[in-house]
Amino acid sequence: MAETAAGNPQQQYSEIYTLAVVAGIKRDGTQFESGDFTDGVWCRFQRNRPKKIGGYRALFNNYRGITRGMIVSPQNGVNYIFGGNSQGIDVFTTGTTIGLGSGPYEALIYKGYSPIPVVSVSTPNFVVAGDKTTIYKTGTKVCFSQTVNPTIYTVLFSTFNSGTNQTTVVLGTAIIGYPTIVYLADYQFAPNNAYVWQFDIQYSPAGGRLNLLASPGVNLANIDSGRPTQVLIGSLTPDTNDVWSFSGLSDSAGQNPTYKPITVDGGVCVLYPYIFVYGSNGFIANNHVDSTYINQSPYDWNGATANQVNMSASKIILGKPTRGGTNSPSGLFWATDSLIRVSFTGAAPYYWRYDIVSSQISIISSSSVVEMDGTFYWMGVDRFYVYNGQVAVLPNDKNVNWLFDNLNFQYRQKVWATKVPRYNEIWFFYPRGTATECTDAIIYNVKDKIWYDAGSAEGAQRSSGWTTEIFPTPIWADWNFTTQFSQPQTLIDAPTGQPVPAPNQVYVQGDVSQEFSPGDYISFTNNQNATNFIPYRVDVSTYTYVPDATQGYTLITLDKIINPAVLSGDFIYYISGGYTLWQQEFGLNKVGDVAETAVYSSITTADISWIGGTPSQDTNTSVNRRMHIRRFEPDFLQSGEMQMTILGRKFANTDSEVSGPYVFTDQTGKIDLRVEHRLIKLKFESNCINGNYEMGRNMITAEFGDERP
Repeated sequence: MAETAAGNPQQQYSEIYTLAVVAGIKRDGTQFESGDFTDGVWCRFQRNRPKKIGGYRALFNNYRGITRGMIVSPQNGVNYIFGGNSQGIDVFTTGTTIGLGSGPYEALIYKGYSPIPVVSVSTPNFVVAGDKTTIYKTGTKVCFSQTVNPTIYTVLFSTFNSGTNQTTVVLGTAIIGYPTIVYLADYQFAPNNAYVWQFDIQYSPAGGRLNLLASPGVNLANIDSGRPTQVLIGSLTPDTNDVWSFSGLSDSAGQNPTYKPITVDGGVCVLYPYIFVYGSNGFIANNHVDSTYINQSPYDWNGATANQVNMSASKIILGKPTRGGTNSPSGLFWATDSLIRVSFTGAAPYYWRYDIVSSQISIISSSSVVEMDGTFYWMGVDRFYVYNGQVAVLPNDKNVNWLFDNLNFQYRQKVWATKVPRYNEIWFFYPRGTATECTDAIIYNVKDKIWYDAGSAEGAQRSSGWTTEIFPTPIWADWNFTTQFSQPQTLIDAPTGQPVPAPNQVYVQGDVSQEFSPGDYISFTNNQNATNFIPYRVDVSTYTYVPDATQGYTLITLDKIINPAVLSGDFIYYISGGYTLWQQEFGLNKVGDVAETAVYSSITTADISWIGGTPSQDTNTSVNRRMHIRRFEPDFLQSGEMQMTILGRKFANTDSEVSGPYVFTDQTGKIDLRVEHRLIKLKFESNCINGNYEMGRNMITAEFGDERP
């Protein structure tokens, strides 16, 4: 019979303890040093109690690239989702309460900007009003239509006639047709794998529309890259043909337009109603907002309240609006080494005040800042920061070393942050170890001021995301590429009497117009790792009936030229999947395109022992005995089976011996045990369809065991 700490005999089953473990998951330090939970996978804390993180379901897929920046905005019952990738901008739509909708729609990005009316055309010349010789210099590129692939012309020279107050522009090639508007085309959007996108929205009184601003920064490989790109502008909602289109932002309105493109290497944000852009050498600039409401224009960068300054020797990488009181609008701008506050004063001639809030900060990436309830949180290169009127270090004694010692710093720009307001959480996603994409997330609970992590769960493999206040759950983008292939159909030669297919067309025997319908994606191989695996989108699929044994044919027109070319007898496959857009915190399972599977979750306690105190952590017994656990009484709000595994050690630094697992349900009253170790940890796991749990106050019946370790 064992004895109590006071030396009195301890009766079997007489000592019952409620299991007490400090909230949060502590990764730093040794296993034995504290009373925190020591491990967990896909487990959060609510009311300081462990709780499984929610499931997620696939909303949409895209084939154009990993999403590197996102914005979500509801309008008139439609939730518009914009995601930037290496090829451009994809658009998705859902309802504002449920995740059902359509997409992706590839937004058109036009080549032209700074439109100017054409007075007359006498090919290869055109005439515009006023002295525009500084605009149409030798070598300047122009076009005469706002399309994705317009004819681009090169200016040979231009001359100004003061008598007619007109400029004649001479081009190197003949002008097609009789255009009425000419656009500059020196800056043209081109695909790039290094894009990190920044988005924001501004209301324009002219036309009464919401402008979506997009900045494709070439910053993925280098946070202080100095390569400028043009800011794009388009409408949040589609046009009458259900098409989203963007063009380059320029200084082409107001009293003294320069017609120059708005190009930066940092990004864009809106401090209502002003548009701000920023970049290298502390550059910050904003447009002019006319005092006459209806005359306000995003293209006026030359008026009185427009301004540009250089506020730092380092690059400005992010801007966000903040409260300014009487000095509104106001915003915060993060440089790589400082934080700058910008405030509107209304006093001529400068109108704006710029303050250095702190010149001694760092920031890990341009996507690592989150605002929650008026307070800003971000990850630096070696610690966390918070701003609520002043900059302060955000204390973290749980996992700061575990994070920064294992962060793949080469891919720092892939770090991104978001929030889950329902659970008062800030999530910081990062690539761990040798991973080149985000594989884990550090989580801060702002209400309870505790830290934990995602435990490298599959649900942390995300590249960007967004949380709105109307759509009920977060939307996050996956960086994994997965594809499912249909059974193959065989290509045929051009049917009798039909033309040879164009470079972006193929013929298939029979009626396959439903299998390969417009908007679907196809490939000519069923190996997603093959060098010739290229997803093509179906633009048109037309079936023609022929009353013979062939039953006709289907002509499929694709969105781009087929390269490498295909031949009769080759196979064509319908494909689904791609890069998935997930609705997070949905249900309890992973709901993919083809299957619904369980989401694994676990939580592991601190060491329980007589050496460190009772399991309730209320009395320090300091008795060098094994702990003999006789019974465990689970107290969980749970659905589905769970299992408990006992991890025992002789000494703090020795390997664990495993006992179990012991399976229990929501109807299990007790688990009788005969387990004895000097140091004990309890690991609880859920890994079944519709599995869920929230831990309460579990009870342990324990007594002194052997003196031997």
